Amino acid sequence: MQSTYLPTRQRRTCKSQKKYQMRNKHVTRRSFLQLSTMSIVLASCAAAATSAPQVHLKGAAASVDVIVIGAGIAGLAAARDLVAGGKSVRILEARDTVGGRIRTNRSWGKPVELGAQWIETATGNPLVSLAKSAGVTTTADPENGNERYIDTQTPEQLSGTAIDDLYTLADDIISAAIDSAGGTDKSLRAAINQVPAYKSLNAAQKRRIESMFAQVIDDDDAVEAELLSLNNYDEGIDAYRGGNLFVNNGYEGIPQYMAKNLTIEYNISVNRIATDATGVTVSAGSKTWRAGAVVVTVPLGILKANTITFSPALPAAYTAAIGKLAMGVLDKCILKYDTAFWGTSADTFTIVGTDPHEFYQFIPLNKAVGLPALVAFNAGSRARALEAKSDAQLQTQMATIINKAFGVNKTPTGIIATRWGRDPYALGSYSYIPVGGSIQARRTLATPVNTRLVFAGEAYTESDASTVHGAYNSGKAAAKALLR
Repeated sequence: MQSTYLPTRQRRTCKSQKKYQMRNKHVTRRSFLQLSTMSIVLASCAAAATSAPQVHLKGAAASVDVIVIGAGIAGLAAARDLVAGGKSVRILEARDTVGGRIRTNRSWGKPVELGAQWIETATGNPLVSLAKSAGVTTTADPENGNERYIDTQTPEQLSGTAIDDLYTLADDIISAAIDSAGGTDKSLRAAINQVPAYKSLNAAQKRRIESMFAQVIDDDDAVEAELLSLNNYDEGIDAYRGGNLFVNNGYEGIPQYMAKNLTIEYNISVNRIATDATGVTVSAGSKTWRAGAVVVTVPLGILKANTITFSPALPAAYTAAIGKLAMGVLDKCILKYDTAFWGTSADTFTIVGTDPHEFYQFIPLNKAVGLPALVAFNAGSRARALEAKSDAQLQTQMATIINKAFGVNKTPTGIIATRWGRDPYALGSYSYIPVGGSIQARRTLATPVNTRLVFAGEAYTESDASTVHGAYNSGKAAAKALLR
């Protein structure tokens, strides 16, 4: 068949050509589509800052000009540009490594991505050149290849035009739902349920269409349609176009390359940020740092959990904006086997069980990575529920699904499972706009709070939010605002 992140996918919006075409069709409705180049976005972000006095990066007794909180892609991008602009920068990172929600596991001898996997909309995307400089290689998007659709309840297998027809119908239903937007906000699910083409389906047909929704809604937004804002579902700006690339030798290479020559302190969990007329004081327990300004790149989940105290408190517009966004969860379960018994003819598998939103897609790693393993995805409430299970329980559940789908009795030799909702430094995979939320919340958080405090990250931008390159460009915009 034919985008997470995030987590930062992370978000995997329109990863495949078929999904890309579907999403692109919806994107034409976006009210900000005319702002389709990042140069315009960066200019608008910087312009928002010029209404306030110019930032004074030197503070009283400041050890550095700028402190950047977080060594994810946004923090690293901001730090690099600030250093290039002649400023001294110190990064404080809660983890013991760079990358944030970009995380590569090499315990099986081959790279397995726990978070971001794709470089999305690769035409013009700066991550492509960064990957080349970092020695990070990519391969063709598996979701642009051959899909094998297995309905374990019928049982029946679909291919070719039969799968295309399902995507087309799903696209038509989602499009009709979007066209009904307006007035009091409601969920995308509520709108879908009222689409005649959906209402006319029988139970078996709905189950299959729901498996499509799982891939193009749950998967892209890290949450089910029940929680997504209908009025804001297609809001935002697309900076780039084209298909997606599948990173196959370690996404971590990009942040590691970006971190060279930067000053980073690890295992620092910041819990207080105080700004005053002469600078910023950042605290982590009893430790403090002083700077002229601070760039905060922690995930939205951390802000929503109030683990960082701001003094003075954030302006009401910013706290309201944080409340009008939400953090989704997209988790992976990866099972390794002795051999890739599923072969090489299919690039992705859709396996539809009793719940079409659970373990809905499987991507084999034998072709792209050289590892006899299958990656399964779960999003939203299903992902959060599965996080409560042990690795052994998840392995049994996933192996049972695979054995039934392929008609085999194979025992996996290992499992790697992500639990981004429980990660204390993320509390989710990437952001979405819930019912009652607003794209304005992203715009507000992309605007410097004052002359010394600015946010950056995938949630704090209206351009390609919830993606790795969205976070990257947000970091660059934050640096540009400060340097002006």
